[in-house]
Amino acid sequence: MLIGIAGMVGTGKTTLSRALSSRFGLQLALESVEGDNPWLERFYGDPDGMRRYALPLQLHFLSTRFASLRKMRGTGGSWVLDRTWYEDAEIFARGQYEQGFMSAIEWDLYRSLYAELLYSEAARPPRLLMFLDARLPIVLDRIATRGRAKEKDTSTTYWAAMHERYQRWIHDFRRCPVLRLDVRDYDLVRDPRAVEDVAARVRQRLDGELPQTELWPPRSMFGAA
Repeated sequence: MLIGIAGMVGTGKTTLSRALSSRFGLQLALESVEGDNPWLERFYGDPDGMRRYALPLQLHFLSTRFASLRKMRGTGGSWVLDRTWYEDAEIFARGQYEQGFMSAIEWDLYRSLYAELLYSEAARPPRLLMFLDARLPIVLDRIATRGRAKEKDTSTTYWAAMHERYQRWIHDFRRCPVLRLDVRDYDLVRDPRAVEDVAARVRQRLDGELPQTELWPPRSMFGAA
């Protein structure tokens, strides 16, 4: 079984993924976008890098994402996944095209490959997709608060366009059941035990499918007893 966590940058996907992994004893697959990626430096460092390297950058993300999925499916068991493969293609790669960094013919090539990969066993849909929903001002405030340089230096226009793509995407998403969470309804940073409220909603959706042994409290997140 796989639970996918989706949502904008700054909505708390990793924090929630860790919390649910600890709460239910699920294996955890965290997103890693910068490790061993030979295209990132070219994409950001070359004066014309965004247009020259958008396609290979996104193909690299696609390749490594599906390689991770294949290994995860092969390992078996129950997992929580920080960001889904759907977002790689339907949010981020699409964004490269909509911003003009990827040409129409490159976008068609990318989409055709992505469509074929969706038929693979590794890409069978999650049992549940959890979408972390937040209004744009909340997202911008969280990005500013956590202070990551690349994110803080990115324009509001960029984040607004991404937010719009996410809203369109989740509105039309039909590949698996969706649990939509308003990030204003819980705060795992200030109140770690707020995960109980979220866990109850997950348990309601997946009654009988979660591991029998639930782990609480998760020491790795909230400190040793």
